[in-house]
Amino acid sequence: MTLIERDHEITELDNLLTDCLQGKGRVMVITGPTGVGKTELAYTFSQRAAAGGVTWLSATCSRADRNLPLGMASQSFHSAALPIEHASEAARLIEEAAFSAKSIETPAHNPDWLHTIQGLWSIVLELSTSAPVLITVDDVEYSDALSWQLLLNFVQRLNNANVFVVVTATENPQGMDPLIEVDLMRHPHCQHMRLGTLSQEGVTKMLCKSMDQDTAEKLGPDFHAAGGGNPLLVEALVEDYLHESGESNSLVIGDAFSRSVRALLHRTDPTSLRTARGLAVLGEGAFPNLLPELIELPPATVQQTLNHLAAVGITDGQHFCHPETRSAVLDDLDAEERREMHRRAARLLHMEGAASTAVAEHLIHASDCPEPWATVELREAADQTLLNDEYEFAIQCLKLAIAFCHDDARRASLRASLARAEWLINPAATTQHLDHLMSIAREGGLGFDDLRMLLRFFLWHGRLEEAGEVLRRLNALAAESGEKDTPMRLEVTHQWLSTAFPSLLLEVADASSGTPKPGAPGVPPLQGAALLSRFLRTEENEQKIDTAERVLQSTTLDESNLEAVESSLFTLLYSDQADRAAPLCDVLYEEAVQRRSPTWRAVLAGVRAHIAIRHGDLAIAVKYASIALDVLPRRSLGIHIALPLAALIRVNTEMGKFDVAARLLRHPVPTAIYQTRFGLHYLQARAHFHLATGLSHAALSDFLSCGRLMRAWNLDTPVLVPWRQGAAAAHLQMGQLNQARAFLQEPYDLPGGDSLRARGATLRLLAAIGDLKKRPALLREAVDMLQDAGDRLEMAYALVDLTHAFNEIGELHKARMIGYWADRVADECQAEPLRWAVRQDDPAEQEAETPESMGLLSDAEQRVASLAALGYTNREISRKIYITISTVEQHLTRIYRKLNVRGRRDLPSQFSYVELR
Repeated sequence: MTLIERDHEITELDNLLTDCLQGKGRVMVITGPTGVGKTELAYTFSQRAAAGGVTWLSATCSRADRNLPLGMASQSFHSAALPIEHASEAARLIEEAAFSAKSIETPAHNPDWLHTIQGLWSIVLELSTSAPVLITVDDVEYSDALSWQLLLNFVQRLNNANVFVVVTATENPQGMDPLIEVDLMRHPHCQHMRLGTLSQEGVTKMLCKSMDQDTAEKLGPDFHAAGGGNPLLVEALVEDYLHESGESNSLVIGDAFSRSVRALLHRTDPTSLRTARGLAVLGEGAFPNLLPELIELPPATVQQTLNHLAAVGITDGQHFCHPETRSAVLDDLDAEERREMHRRAARLLHMEGAASTAVAEHLIHASDCPEPWATVELREAADQTLLNDEYEFAIQCLKLAIAFCHDDARRASLRASLARAEWLINPAATTQHLDHLMSIAREGGLGFDDLRMLLRFFLWHGRLEEAGEVLRRLNALAAESGEKDTPMRLEVTHQWLSTAFPSLLLEVADASSGTPKPGAPGVPPLQGAALLSRFLRTEENEQKIDTAERVLQSTTLDESNLEAVESSLFTLLYSDQADRAAPLCDVLYEEAVQRRSPTWRAVLAGVRAHIAIRHGDLAIAVKYASIALDVLPRRSLGIHIALPLAALIRVNTEMGKFDVAARLLRHPVPTAIYQTRFGLHYLQARAHFHLATGLSHAALSDFLSCGRLMRAWNLDTPVLVPWRQGAAAAHLQMGQLNQARAFLQEPYDLPGGDSLRARGATLRLLAAIGDLKKRPALLREAVDMLQDAGDRLEMAYALVDLTHAFNEIGELHKARMIGYWADRVADECQAEPLRWAVRQDDPAEQEAETPESMGLLSDAEQRVASLAALGYTNREISRKIYITISTVEQHLTRIYRKLNVRGRRDLPSQFSYVELR
């Protein structure tokens, strides 16, 4: 280990050397805790003294050599510094004394022993006549008894000798060895030097030997705090930093540090090691009074030991200097010993009334505990940690509680709670519980809430047959229940099923259960769940948007609110309110991120992807759909894989990435998705892919499948999936105009039939069937509707069709202007096929025309000029941008004058359209 220069201490030793050179023998005792550099300091000084001509005799004591007679003395005189004749004489004397060691009962009065001492001292004196003699003994507290007596005799003879002695000794929790303190340090020629841990400045100085000054000064505080200033630990931290950090300028804790912590503790006394292990097992936040009970030592002894560990740099009092220090201590424990200590710690904490989470942590490490209180503590800990979104710990608690529990009813409840917790981080893990929970349900062992949970899990994994059985049991249990809120909670489930899994509800529930009922206005879960069902099946409800927003703003992510959250978001989505749904969904998604639930993230990301598609934000849709598919293993998504997969298929199709979309379509999906509303979106995405790639018959089949399911479920509304428009588009692609017209001319008396988005899409397709001269007017109206609905992607389709229409009737200026607009909107959506379609109409000429005079007009004048160029009347312009007709006329007069044109028919060649936002 590198020595930290201790300037003050080196100076003291140099003064000692000066005295010896002047014939004044001295003794220096260097003490301090383990690892603070006593040996290194003595060794460095000794090397300097030897380089100056001093004869150096050295020895190092250890526990193993403590019972070896004259072992320390033998080391001291077995030195290359001794002439051969002196070394031989010393060896003879020591060998004879060691051979008769057992007979030397009282060394002070034994003539043979006194002869040995005199002989060895004579050798030292003879050596000192030519140069000072330095005798060093490291860890002198482990010296054997005879060597200790020899050393004390030498010390007593130092008065006028050219000999000096330096010994090091380690302090333990009770202080120094009494022999050293009484027999050696009280000698008149003895000086005491106590070393402690390094200051922050000392650590920084140490770091400068391995790194540049700036880095050392930056890292010094962290290295000092983690290593407690102990040079041994700081050196290990330096090793880890140089080995693992690369270019990093931060502390690195690695194997070298962990090894050094363990080595340091094993070099201390057994009490310190035991105390450190007990402190590591109890961990942070434990009651201080429990440590003595855990390790079965008196409180006073434990406090002394803690003070000693702080002096060593292992702790800062009651806590380890760094969390990895605790880990290193725990890793040093034998597995069974550690489990037993955790059992005792759990029992002590339980008796003290500690937090259940603290007790549970020890129970988990102990792995077993036969006492009945253990199950209760684990269950309470799981409930508490679930509230804090600590799912992994809660799952550990529940698994162990199940293993400890022998009561069937309680085990069933614990298993249900475990399934809930596992669903939040990996729904696939719940499958291992479903059959067991189903058996318990058939025996009547599950309550209403646990049955609802079981229903959701069966549905999630596409096991519709079992889900139907659970739903029947739910209906029966609700009918028998005397609790007032049970019917309401059942109604929430029915309302959600009526839109998410309508076939299941129609098959299992009574006819009245499948019919949407008025939700209780004061109960957000029922409001939210019923909202979507009412909207998709009945006439327009003017309050639906406000109600959906209110539910989402007042709801947090919770198992009981799943139906309300999902239904309210889809209500806004299907209501052409993507711009209002997006920020609300974003807030909930961020909550899912903060609460570390991959399942909630996947669900909300899938919904968010479809909101982005409705808004024309294809890049955002890719982002969220990819998150939904990546945040969980795909088999964990169950039937919910339909939403993100459908979004990615649709988006890649619209972006022209047909190979990617085709690859996604080959991904296996549960067959149960076709019995869900989510499956409709998957069929729709597949149909659009077939349309885009010219597979008209396949597209028609998928759209008609959507229609067949939606009619069977009483969900036939274009705001969900506009299957009639899709079927019409497929017929148009096949040249079957009459069949297309038949689909498009069906009455608008369906729920959601007055949706601007649905009507705009219908008008666009009707324009393709109708008279060419009437086509621009229909398409312009479609553009207005789709723009007001906020669907930029559908609007881009209408603009492309309008560009083609103007080209076909010979109005090339308008075609170019609309083409600019269509290209810009398609570009913002990243819909490349639409951009290709626009550029087919003389792209070179489009690029050549640049509106140089655009800067002459104010923003208001640009908007008026754009609408006028499109052919809007003054009255229509006033309605669209909310100004009076006279103001429109005034704007047009100034526009004509600034652009030097005669009227609105000349605007297209001078002006490109500015999109209204």
